[in-house]
Amino acid sequence: MTTADKTSGNGHSGHPFYPDHLLVEGIVAVIVLLAILLVSQVWQVPLEEMASPSDTSYVPRPEWYFLFYFQLLKYFHGPLIVVGTFVLPLLLFAALVLLPFLDRKPARGVLQRPRSLTAGVLAIAAMILLTVVAYQEDDSMKLPPVTDQQVAAGKDIFYRFCILCHKMDGQGGFMAPDLTHIGSRSGRTYMERVIINPKIVSPSSIMSIVPLSDAERHEVSAYLSRKK
Repeated sequence: MTTADKTSGNGHSGHPFYPDHLLVEGIVAVIVLLAILLVSQVWQVPLEEMASPSDTSYVPRPEWYFLFYFQLLKYFHGPLIVVGTFVLPLLLFAALVLLPFLDRKPARGVLQRPRSLTAGVLAIAAMILLTVVAYQEDDSMKLPPVTDQQVAAGKDIFYRFCILCHKMDGQGGFMAPDLTHIGSRSGRTYMERVIINPKIVSPSSIMSIVPLSDAERHEVSAYLSRKK
């Protein structure tokens, strides 16, 4: 291929999409795929139980890479929820589509593309900030750490107040959800909210309020959090 063939219409030299650029993209894609396969083998991701429509104790929780967006949605209430769920994603995708047309500089250096660099840095910084705030606002981090003494005391309280309705390790009643593996489905914050007032979490709940002190409630949630 001659030098003229490698020159674009605006007079700047470059590389053809096929096969040069396509080959680079293919190599990067293969490397990323192999890295994902390697990570998935080294760090096994635990699976949860089969979904059950009768289990009202399950609370879906976003993975860490979605926390920033769920945190962002907390700032939009009522009629403004459409801004967070529709308007902002639409503007983001529109910006990605329009970016090649807004920044048409032929320079490939990062510092030579200030608009693209600024937009990318601000987006990443916002995602990191929202993720950090989401972790800081996680009420479960404010609970006392789980100790063996708490777990033992919580087990005793559970078998005194809850076993008549809830099933645990094959024992107990059938009027309420099975809590054998509740620790893998729900966080301690949710468990304690249910204990304080079940109807706030689930208006259709028939569970009565259990008269427990704060310390006893922490002990029960500590015991249930160990049931994975």
